[in-house]
Amino acid sequence: MEPARADPVASPHLLPRRGEGRRAAIGLMALGGATLVLGLLWALTLKWLSDPAAEDLPPSLAGLALRSAGYGAEAVAEVARLHSKQFPLTTGAVGNYGPQTEVSVWATGTLSGFLARAMLNQMGESIAQGDSPFDPVGMSAIGGRPVYELTGMGQTHYYFQSGARVVWVAASPEVASTALREALAFYP
Repeated sequence: MEPARADPVASPHLLPRRGEGRRAAIGLMALGGATLVLGLLWALTLKWLSDPAAEDLPPSLAGLALRSAGYGAEAVAEVARLHSKQFPLTTGAVGNYGPQTEVSVWATGTLSGFLARAMLNQMGESIAQGDSPFDPVGMSAIGGRPVYELTGMGQTHYYFQSGARVVWVAASPEVASTALREALAFYP
């Protein structure tokens, strides 16, 4: 004779507890909503990266008028060419000031301040390797943020972070400090 088995349908530990089905349904809806939001954010990110917008440039620096400029995808392509790398850039502008290009500015935006900081660090590491035409002079804290100074190609160069932006200023030594001060004010 075979021992009696419990009826699986009547067994209380196999029956769904009250409210578990509702919680599971709510959990699945929340998961679906989160997936939808993440998908939309990813699509927007891809759009930003594939079609960079124009970044703002100061109308003048160190008393020199903006003489020529490139914006958006054109500027991002210039930055990528100079760095031989692809950064996740969403905005860009390159501006030249004065009749002899006494000042040049490269301003690029990325998805976040965290990524801008990572780009700044990567730039510093690349320059420190010695494979660039720039010689590091040092870093100064100006207005509570680090500003890196370099020399090279007959100019003084500065680069710094402004929120989700990275800004590079190249200037003839005679106007470099004024151009930096004005660039820092324009890109707080």
